[in-house]
Amino acid sequence: MSREGGFTFVEVLVAALLIAVALVPLMQLFPGLIATDLTDETTMRLGTVAVRNMESITTSLRNNIASIASGSATCADFPSCLVVWTVTTEASSGTTGVGSLVDVGVTACADANGNGACDAGETQVHYDAKVTSRP
Repeated sequence: MSREGGFTFVEVLVAALLIAVALVPLMQLFPGLIATDLTDETTMRLGTVAVRNMESITTSLRNNIASIASGSATCADFPSCLVVWTVTTEASSGTTGVGSLVDVGVTACADANGNGACDAGETQVHYDAKVTSRP
């Protein structure tokens, strides 16, 4: 009488137990990975908003160096997002043929508490640029 090949019920239970013992510690890492992923996605979206605003501001300033002043706005496509930009004249010359140098700073943040300001504990992305006038 020959015996058919295969696993016994006890062998299958032992294998399932070993797999469970190996996977349970790995499953404890999963919530942390999700939180990190959400933070990374928020930072990426804020970076996109900040770059878009920086490009708009620098384009306007290149056309007219006095066209933009400091300000802030909410993001239409990203809830609880706030964009703050500062435009300051760093250097200006009265010499003919020499223009102005303007410093532009753009900060996009996830305004979690809704107070209309980018606070230290909130996720933020900041970019700086310098723009010169074309005399």
